[in-house]
Amino acid sequence: MKSPKLLYGLLALAALLLGMLAQRWMSGESTAPGNGVPPERVSLRDLDGNLHDIAEWKGKILVLNFWATWCAPCREEMPEFTRLQTELGGKGVQFVGVAIDESEAVQDFLKETPVNYPIWLGDERAAAWAESLGNRLDVLPFSAVFNRDGQLADAHVGPFSREQLIEVLGPLLH
Repeated sequence: MKSPKLLYGLLALAALLLGMLAQRWMSGESTAPGNGVPPERVSLRDLDGNLHDIAEWKGKILVLNFWATWCAPCREEMPEFTRLQTELGGKGVQFVGVAIDESEAVQDFLKETPVNYPIWLGDERAAAWAESLGNRLDVLPFSAVFNRDGQLADAHVGPFSREQLIEVLGPLLH
């Protein structure tokens, strides 16, 4: 058997790294915007199977939220997103949900929890796209906020509270 000290040392290092990742995720810490895939280069299907370009909202502040029906924190933040869409839509803010889920599950969920913003289905590229936008932990929910020019302004891992979102959107509204 190898040295127990070496084994314990490696286990301690692994625990430390996992703890740091978990703390970052649990705090909902925003990640620094990277060189994510520009939103105008992505097309996704809606729940009716129609293909849409995210460029439909060029000139708007876009809040792109990656979520799933089985994700409790995702479901918890959606009513606030609905309220903010109502409050800020007239000021140029547009929420778009990207469901990392099956179409039927999403449709059933939305019957019980309706939203006032588009929901599109993430295909096999969605996880890679979210990662390129800053979701290096590959967790849900994950939100990316783009300014009116389509540039990534903020990437947020974990639930996005109203206060956190208002702090990000405030400077973009002016």
